[in-house]
Amino acid sequence: MLVVGCLVATAPVAAVSAGAVADASAPSADAPGSLGGADRVSALGPAPGPLQQTANATNNSTGVIHENPDEVDDENELDRLLSYLSGELNGDIGASTLRLSQGEYAAAKAALGDDYDDSLGKYVDVEGEVGGDGAGEEYRTVSETQRGYVDTVSEFRETRREYEAARRAGNDERARELARNLTRLAENGEAQSDRLLTAFDVISNRTDGDLAESSAQLAAVQANISEQRDEIVSREFVATRLAVGDYDRNISFTDPLVLSGSLVTDNGTPVETGSARFAVGGQTVQSAVDPDGSFELTYRPTRIPVSTESLTVRYLPDDASMYQATERVVPVAVSRVNATARLSEPSASAYGYADAVSVRATVRVNGTPVSNYPVSASFAGSSATAPATNASGASAVSATVPATATGTASIRVAPDGDSRAVTFVPATVAVPLETEGTALGVTARETANESVVVDGRLETDEGEAVSGQSVAVSVDGREVAAATTGASGAYRAAVDLPSDASVENATVSVAFDGEGTNLEPSDATASIRLSNAPDGDGAGNGASGGLPFDPLDLAWVVAGTAVVGLVAAVLLRRNDADDAAAATVAESAATESDEPAEPEPAATEASALDSAADALDEGRPNDAVVVAYAGVRRALGAAAGIDDAATHWEFCDRCVDAGVAPAEALESLTAGYERAAYSGLSVSDADAAELVETARSVVAPDETGLPESSDSGDAADASEPVGPVE
Repeated sequence: MLVVGCLVATAPVAAVSAGAVADASAPSADAPGSLGGADRVSALGPAPGPLQQTANATNNSTGVIHENPDEVDDENELDRLLSYLSGELNGDIGASTLRLSQGEYAAAKAALGDDYDDSLGKYVDVEGEVGGDGAGEEYRTVSETQRGYVDTVSEFRETRREYEAARRAGNDERARELARNLTRLAENGEAQSDRLLTAFDVISNRTDGDLAESSAQLAAVQANISEQRDEIVSREFVATRLAVGDYDRNISFTDPLVLSGSLVTDNGTPVETGSARFAVGGQTVQSAVDPDGSFELTYRPTRIPVSTESLTVRYLPDDASMYQATERVVPVAVSRVNATARLSEPSASAYGYADAVSVRATVRVNGTPVSNYPVSASFAGSSATAPATNASGASAVSATVPATATGTASIRVAPDGDSRAVTFVPATVAVPLETEGTALGVTARETANESVVVDGRLETDEGEAVSGQSVAVSVDGREVAAATTGASGAYRAAVDLPSDASVENATVSVAFDGEGTNLEPSDATASIRLSNAPDGDGAGNGASGGLPFDPLDLAWVVAGTAVVGLVAAVLLRRNDADDAAAATVAESAATESDEPAEPEPAATEASALDSAADALDEGRPNDAVVVAYAGVRRALGAAAGIDDAATHWEFCDRCVDAGVAPAEALESLTAGYERAAYSGLSVSDADAAELVETARSVVAPDETGLPESSDSGDAADASEPVGPVE
């Protein structure tokens, strides 16, 4: 049973309103953007002191206890936990809305940050156990919508300041452009606030909380924005009216809507413009406007539902225009028309795994192009990219050959819905395929707990990473595990050796069978690197708390004494080593000499990367990323001639400029290091493994290929860069 048991045992359940933020109306002397644990509201009554929350530590003096999820199975306990989490979430919502009403936008978003997301995840888990009534989904809606609404309000206020500055400067054209931006922002805000108010009502009805105060604060914010918008619109723009004459209401693609009418101001004066844009049925139609304000527009229905009974025709003035937008609703009856879709032939004679395929789709009705029409495309069971048709009725369909594309595979295009005014029979075109050879790399090493970590990379003969495929892991010919390749083709598995196998003599083999794919099978074998090997491959048990190199070496890996102290502090905060080992690291970092003896570069780099792998094995992904980055910095710093004072992003830019590392790989590694070292957030095991592989590819690009012999386990595996850690 997946339940996060976080119960306060010292007080009974007590409902907490959204506005019950301790003395929320009187911000402290702290920075307004700082919302610590003291701002969160306990739904279970007072704790013996304010809750202090840190990224990786638990304050045991708060009265919060953690129960075994398997023991939190009593219905009353689950209901109590759900009420507690609801109180936490409502308190965060109340804090966010209050900060928003006070114009503290960063703090308003921070109140719905990681703490809120963490409580929401737990709430959804518990709600699933007790069969809740869906409040979790509303809390999720609030999280996503309110963050966006805060941005909208902030942008509105800033744009309003720019607007006032333009007016004072006498720049009427710029002022009108900004006024239109304000109108759009206000409309967006109205839609967002309506969603939030609905969610607040649902939450209040389905939980013990009361978000009435938050609703009132939010409504007041939006009312103020709408009032300012109306004032600016009346000041800047001349109101207009759109009149239409008689027309044929029965319309289709072959029998379009033709509207004749006039565009005038409220007092009947013709709008002074040579042409005008009108929005109709999701399309923009341009029409000439005569001096007396008369116009005629033609609209062909394509993407609107055939059941549409009316259309809104909206006049869209240019941003710098003095005229206000206006609209008119016209009744219609839509008939469906069948079009014809055709696909061009692929240009290549054959395509293999990861190859790009592109064809041209055209949609026409009796030779007339169907423009702005959305199509759906697929290839071999996977989605393909296909934008809406252009003015010529054409769409460029593109896809990448997946591993599952075998035999006769086709690109298919179809309407993206079955109720549009234009439809067509799906069209297909066959894509010739060929199989492609693969190569599999492997390394195996013993860990401190005597298990064996097996990792490597699967790629094609052309060097393309092969993702999402299963690799069988065997020891002395007996299959013991299976691993799945990631986005970079990398795989990783931790296995226990069979009881009759010897670490010193056993061999590890991996195999990809290629079954059900367009890829040929491959295999590889490696011996096991021992943890007590003299080259420092082992985990080590020195004073560094699990790191096999002296903290003084880290001074040369990362830049400068201050940075060493910071990295050591990061490692200490995240490491589970005993207090004595931690104290040794801190003392070593603090007593750094001005001129330490530089270790051998190759030894330091290998030590750092092997240590990163060991940190992964021991469940310390943040440590792994920090140490892997340290190895990269040590390796590239000397090659690029970069001094120790450079920040990590300065270091990244200078390495790229010097051409010593691929930009994408180094940028993703730097972003991952930044998160692991400074954000206080945890990096996932999968992301950490990808980043360590990226570090290996950057430090030793010549060693990232496959082993030259089948029994070699010393070659490092290449890895494509992963994206920045989110």
